[in-house]
Amino acid sequence: MAARKINFYLGALSTMPDHQRLFGYIDKLTAMQRVFMEIAPPQLAQRCALGGFFEGNLTLCAHNGAIAAKLRQILPSLLLKFRARGYEVTAIRITVQANYRAMTGHEASANGPTGRRQIGQVGVESLIGLAAELPQSPLKEAVELLLKKQNGQEKES
Repeated sequence: MAARKINFYLGALSTMPDHQRLFGYIDKLTAMQRVFMEIAPPQLAQRCALGGFFEGNLTLCAHNGAIAAKLRQILPSLLLKFRARGYEVTAIRITVQANYRAMTGHEASANGPTGRRQIGQVGVESLIGLAAELPQSPLKEAVELLLKKQNGQEKES
């Protein structure tokens, strides 16, 4: 079977009657996100995303409380700008939702220069004991390989 890109399958699903309503909603929300990126101040727009739109109620997800507070200050103008673009937004709700993608860069630097997690000394000792007790098997080989990588004796492939 030939490998296909996800867009092929999504395109096929979007034509099925059972999924047309969902894909219509996604298209509308995507268009509203583009409008939001145009009408909101860039420093705010980059740090939040649309969470949903139902019966005139729009939900904005801010990355932190400070962004949420700034958004609350400009809510009236956002409402007017959405209406001017043809969207029947009657209310905007702001929620705070952590941006986990931005946090991964911070975590990688905290996990060492390569960004890999390091096993503590007690964990290494436990793995050495486990490998010594295991009979020759794929599990034993995997544990030994993990220990070698942990000690920097083998480069990642």
